[in-house]
Amino acid sequence: MGYRVGIDIGGTFTDFVIIDDEGQVTLWKEDSTPDDPKAAIEKGLTDVAANLGTSVAELLGSTEAFVHGSTIATNTLIQRNGGPVGLLCTDGFRDVLLFRDGYKPERFNVHLERPEDFVDRYLRIGVPERINVDGDVLTELDEDAVRAAAARFREAGVKAVAVSFLWSVVNGDHEDRAAAILREELPDVGVLCSKDVLREIREWERTSATVLSAYVLPKIGDYLRRLEDFLGEQSLQHPAQYMQINGGCSTVEEIMMRPVNTLGSGPAAAPAAAAFHLAESAGSNGNGAGPLGDGNVITVDMGGTSFDVCLIREGRPAMSRSIQVEFQPIGVSGVEVQSIGAGGGSIAWIDAGGALRVGPQSAGAKPGPACYGAGGEEPTVTDANVVLGYLSPEAFLGGRRTLRDDLSEQAVASRVSDKLGLDVLQGAAGIIEVVNANMVGGVRSVSVERGIDPRGFMLVCGGGAGGMHAARLARMLGMGRVMVPPEASTFCAFGMTVTDVRHDYTLSHHALSSSMDISELDGPFAELEATARERLRGDGFSDEQIRLERSVDARYRNQIHELTIPIPSAGEYSQDDLAAIVKTFHDEHDSQFTYKLEDVPVEFLHWRLAAFADSPRVPRPGGEVADDPDAAGEAAKIGERPAYFPEFGEKVATPVYSTPKLLTGAKVTGQAIIESPTTTLVINPGDVLEVLEGGRLLITVAESA
Repeated sequence: MGYRVGIDIGGTFTDFVIIDDEGQVTLWKEDSTPDDPKAAIEKGLTDVAANLGTSVAELLGSTEAFVHGSTIATNTLIQRNGGPVGLLCTDGFRDVLLFRDGYKPERFNVHLERPEDFVDRYLRIGVPERINVDGDVLTELDEDAVRAAAARFREAGVKAVAVSFLWSVVNGDHEDRAAAILREELPDVGVLCSKDVLREIREWERTSATVLSAYVLPKIGDYLRRLEDFLGEQSLQHPAQYMQINGGCSTVEEIMMRPVNTLGSGPAAAPAAAAFHLAESAGSNGNGAGPLGDGNVITVDMGGTSFDVCLIREGRPAMSRSIQVEFQPIGVSGVEVQSIGAGGGSIAWIDAGGALRVGPQSAGAKPGPACYGAGGEEPTVTDANVVLGYLSPEAFLGGRRTLRDDLSEQAVASRVSDKLGLDVLQGAAGIIEVVNANMVGGVRSVSVERGIDPRGFMLVCGGGAGGMHAARLARMLGMGRVMVPPEASTFCAFGMTVTDVRHDYTLSHHALSSSMDISELDGPFAELEATARERLRGDGFSDEQIRLERSVDARYRNQIHELTIPIPSAGEYSQDDLAAIVKTFHDEHDSQFTYKLEDVPVEFLHWRLAAFADSPRVPRPGGEVADDPDAAGEAAKIGERPAYFPEFGEKVATPVYSTPKLLTGAKVTGQAIIESPTTTLVINPGDVLEVLEGGRLLITVAESA
């Protein structure tokens, strides 16, 4: 039996998804261990293997694809516990990081402090060398200066060095030679070159991406080495793949060369999970365009610590190259995910003005919400859901953990209700109302604030806590349908099992549409494509599995920001192709900014190639189809309990249904609670839930009262 394994490390839980070659899916959640993330992986794999009646070695020995996403790089930057690192740069340009792009993150905030640098100024060392925009050497590299810099780095005890020279994007010889000297002088120190991390113009972004990569390299490198050793000891036969921020996965060698790609890698798997479930049938991967819609969806993933939102149009997730972490640009193109501190573990508190607030502070995995009984005393969103009757104390994590509803009531009463002069039920309802408003703001930030009406989109819900809020969020946003996949509680981990391998390549070729000869790109693109194919073949993929997509960064002359638009993947380009590219840019600019300047030449900067290797199709077993939808829904009822709904202003008797008992085609009309071993759904009064093929749950949302 062959398996596909996806593992996603979150702030509260580490999620596991195991799919066998018959399409049977096993979901598992393990408490995260922030001090040693590998410990949670080892324990989770041990427990899930036992649940499958096998050992870790037998499980991994039969694993055909192992994909992993982690928060290690992101946490290292946020907590600033990496480094120290050094920067070797062109003489006279060591303050590129200081000057940034000339703008403040909040330009009208006169009290805003300047963001702290990730590399101290005394460790930013310039050496004589200079290459011009055409790649010509103006000043030869001073190798003695490089060796002197290495001595200073050694004395300071740096753990990694970033090398970023001017115009290395067109001629990287000086960076290569400097890196060779540094590796010779500092054999135990990692060295990264900007031309390898981000081969693009814009000195600040390229230097920042390289410095951030160097900063997280020691920690991510140590973790990956230990994990790789463990996987090898446990007989994993195929190289592990690691999730990247661009929505694809890659090898450990690629990650070690560009560690910045692991930032935000977990949430970047959400589009792959959504596309799988919105495809023509539940048993085939796809682009999200099928009978359930046109591929226009908004994914939300509410875990224990954060609430992540991603907008997908026509099956393609929004991508951005302006993503920043700790006010520093990561430079690389990534799936654009809006994250806010609104998870199940987010803490409710009263501010100085007496207003109820929720988050961004989180109770995390330890001590966790008060109801965990692990020492937490602060009221969290999970505690509020327990008080309101949404979460069953006996059914959490399939019964593996019993929740203390008395501790939830005590925390909400003492820290919220008593201070506001409310009863405990009103206090819990207020917590949910506030966190829902926060999450609506997160959805609006990727839609309404960008001129996109979310009412034409489907909401795809993920995360262990998401099902209790998704239908209410959709109602507040005017969205008519909510899709809840069967793997919702481990949404991103499942996305990792169906995502594609991806490598990105860039050509820096500045040109104007009015004067360029586009055929000049035929040779360079052909070389990139040959490199990409050879690399993917080396990873074990056939030519039939390989897809190549081209795009270009374009703008009107004198603009400072550009759009990335798809271009034809022709073997040879003609002037007609150039005209089509220009028209595509004009149309996209008009779509996003409501105007276009067709008489103005278009300026091109970076020509891009994305090389994909399609993941194997994941079969999904069919299930029994209900003859009578309403009767089938009623047959899945396992009881009822009092639960609060704003429409009634109090707790009312609410039917409870078991997800495993719901047949395909079954319907349930709210109010209702749907329980599965790893998540709970709240169906509001008037909403209708329908079970689709493959265990997908579709909620048709009633209009707001």
